Amino acid sequence: MVELAADSIIAVDKNMKLIFFNSEAEKTFGYSQDEIIGQHLNTLIPSEFHEVHDKHVRKFLEESTVARLMNDRQNVEVKGLRKNGNQFFAEISIIKIPQEDGFILAGIIRDISNSKKLEKKLRDFAEHDSLTGIMNRRMIENVLKKDLERASRYNKPLSLLMMDIDHFKKVNDTFGHDVGDLVLKHLTDVSKSNLREVDSFGRWGGEEFVVLLPEIDLKDARVVAEKLRTSIENTPLKINENEKVSYTISIGGAAFSKSMDSWETFFKLADNALYQAKEQGRNQVCIGSLDNKK
Repeated sequence: MVELAADSIIAVDKNMKLIFFNSEAEKTFGYSQDEIIGQHLNTLIPSEFHEVHDKHVRKFLEESTVARLMNDRQNVEVKGLRKNGNQFFAEISIIKIPQEDGFILAGIIRDISNSKKLEKKLRDFAEHDSLTGIMNRRMIENVLKKDLERASRYNKPLSLLMMDIDHFKKVNDTFGHDVGDLVLKHLTDVSKSNLREVDSFGRWGGEEFVVLLPEIDLKDARVVAEKLRTSIENTPLKINENEKVSYTISIGGAAFSKSMDSWETFFKLADNALYQAKEQGRNQVCIGSLDNKK
């Protein structure tokens, strides 16, 4: 039954030398039994995990527990190493079998790489906008709450920009919704090229975008906003050799203050500033403040 099991099953002696390797293990790792029996267990583990793996094995041997799922360890990914050098995500159950001269450790190993890929796809779908690939509204809210908590706790500046494409309906009506989608992607690419890696950028909905600027005060936030605005204005979308689409954006900005009672207050301040930028003629930056001075 062990030899024909659908999961890889291996065993090592007290010196961590492999003494059993079933057929499924041969398929998973790429080694034949003749090649691998007698080799150290680390042969099947990526080198960067050797030290932490040895530590957890020693701890397990000292415990009264006779079996456990290795993946129960928090924030620790378990990976296997194939003969060809490729790594894979693994789910491993280990069993301690006492012997007269020590012990045997047996492991049941399952390749969960496909499950990990599906998990990542589902997570990306839940957190990112399907058209532009940047954060969606739900993810923006989560990041905003965390950034606000960090800014408040460590007394660090934090600024927020709300961006909106001017006359976007006219773009759709003139060129079609396919080109409208290209404009949204174009704005995403141009904006990302002008932002830092630590900045958070997402699509709030429709033609509205949000930028979170950690450790950036209101003065520098205006500089960033102007850089984004002028970059969009001076970089039209090229549809083909003979046709370009020029468009502009309006931006409202705000800086976090400890006097704000919630993230919604912070967000509303930037949104009001954006509305003012629209009212004053578009293609400009307006900065909001708690005392309503712009």
